[in-house]
This record gives sequence, structure tokens and C-alpha cells, in this order.
Amino acid sequence: MPDERTEPGIGEGPAKAISVSLPEGTVQALRASAGGRGVSAIVATAVEEHLRNQATLAYLAEYEQEHGSFTAEEKQAAAGIWARAEEREGQWRAAG
Repeated sequence: MPDERTEPGIGEGPAKAISVSLPEGTVQALRASAGGRGVSAIVATAVEEHLRNQATLAYLAEYEQEHGSFTAEEKQAAAGIWARAEEREGQWRAAG
């Protein structure tokens, strides 16, 4: 079935310039850490992560509303999966 979306999703579509105001110290630290990636790439990555996190929280709240709260065992299992995923991500980043 073809994708019927007409609007790009998070992280999709052409880049658009916007104006964002940040504290001077934050801008200095951002520029210092950006290196070859560039400030725009770092900001885009951070904003996309934030939006995906918000979408995940909304999905989980909707799921719990429909199916009831997650059990302690389910939360523990999810935490273990998340920890392993973060560990693997750290290994991938360290490998370059």
C-alpha cells in the first residue's frame, strides 16, 4: 500500500532556515562542539530526538489508556531492552 502522507515526517524533507534564539554561552559551547558536523546538524538531531520522544510519550499514554498501565515486570523488561540499545549505540559511536 503506498504511503498516503503529503507532509514530510520528522527528519524528512528539504532543510528550511529558521531563526532560533539561544543564550550566548549555549551558542559558544554549541559552536565549539559542532566541529565538522555544523551547528545546524546538531540542532536538527536534538530537535528530532525531542520530537520523537514526545511522540513516544504520547503513544505510550494512549496505549495505557486503552490497555491499562504497564506492569512492573513490563517496565523492567523495557528498561533492560533500552539499556542494551544504549550500550550498543555507545559501541557504534566509539567504533566511528
